Amino acid sequence: MKQKLLSFLSTVQRITTRENLQIKAIKSLGLTRPLWLLDVGSAKGMQNRWKVVKDTIFAYGFEPDEGARQKLEQNAVFLGGGNVDSPFALSDKVEKLELNILKKPSHSSVLEPNNKFINLFPLRHPEGFELDYKLTVDACNLDYLDINEKDFMKIDVQGYELKVLKGAESSLKELLGLEIEIDFGELYKNQCSFGEINEYLTQHDFTFIDFTSLTRWERNSAKNTIGQCIGGDALFLKTPEYIHSKYEVNSEKLAVYLSICLIYKRYDLISTSVKLFGIENTAEYSEFLKVSNILRRRLNIADRLSRISNHIIRFFIPDADSTIMFY
Repeated sequence: MKQKLLSFLSTVQRITTRENLQIKAIKSLGLTRPLWLLDVGSAKGMQNRWKVVKDTIFAYGFEPDEGARQKLEQNAVFLGGGNVDSPFALSDKVEKLELNILKKPSHSSVLEPNNKFINLFPLRHPEGFELDYKLTVDACNLDYLDINEKDFMKIDVQGYELKVLKGAESSLKELLGLEIEIDFGELYKNQCSFGEINEYLTQHDFTFIDFTSLTRWERNSAKNTIGQCIGGDALFLKTPEYIHSKYEVNSEKLAVYLSICLIYKRYDLISTSVKLFGIENTAEYSEFLKVSNILRRRLNIADRLSRISNHIIRFFIPDADSTIMFY
C-alpha cells in the first residue's frame, strides 16, 4: 500500500509540476515552430528557466572560445533540431577580435579586467580574472548572420554588451525581449554601463522590466549577502501595447510573446495583452490562460511566504532591509 501511495504521489507531482505546466501552456498556443533563443556568451550553459522548456525552443549559442564550448552541456535535444554553437564572437561589425581568456572561462572578455577594482574584494577569488591566454577570433554583427527567427536574446559578454546591441540594430525590430548581464562596478576597463544599455534599448522600443538577479560582493568575505551591489541580469521586453500595435493580426508573434512572458513569470503583461487582443474568452487561448492563472496563484503564495520570512528576520534584526524576491 505504501509503495502504491508513493507511486501515486509521484505521478501527481509529475503532472502538476511547474515544468510540465509551462510546456503544456506553450504548446497549447499552437505554434508551428519552436521559440528561438539567441544565447550570446553561452559558456555557463543554458539558464534553468530555459532548460525547463527546452522541448519548445531552438537555442542558437554564440561562444567563440572552443575550450569553453567543449565544457557546455550540448546533449539536450531541442524541438528545433539542436543547439547551434556559432564560433563567431558578436560585435558591431565584421572584424577580428582578440579575446582575453581568463582562468575562469566565464569571466573572459574582449575587455581587460579592471584589477584595481577587482582587488578590493580579495576573498572573491580574483585569481579567476587572471589572464590564461589571448585568442584571436572571427567576429561579426548579428544583423550580418542569416538566422531564421529572432525571438529572445540573452547576452553575457562581460562589459561588451553595448557593442553586441549596436550590431543588432535591425534584429532588435524582430526581438521581443532580452536578458542582459549588467555591471554596476567597473569589472572591466572601459566597459559599458547599465545606463547606456537602458538608453539604447529604450530608443529601440524596449522597456526595462526588472532585474532577474543581483550579485553583491563583500570586501572581507566570500559571501554575497550584504556587500556592494556589483551587477545582475536585467530583463527588457517590448510592451503589450507595442505588441498589439505591431502584431494585431499576427497570432504567431502574440503566441511567442505570451510564451516569453510565461517563462519570465510576467503575468501582469500576459493579462494586459489578453485584454488588448480581446482573447479573454477565446477557446484558442483557454488552456494557456488556465495554466497562467495556476502559476500566478502559486507565485502569490510563494511571495506571501517570503513576506512572512521577512517579518521573522526583522523580529531578530529590526532594521534589516526587506529581501527582494527574484523570479
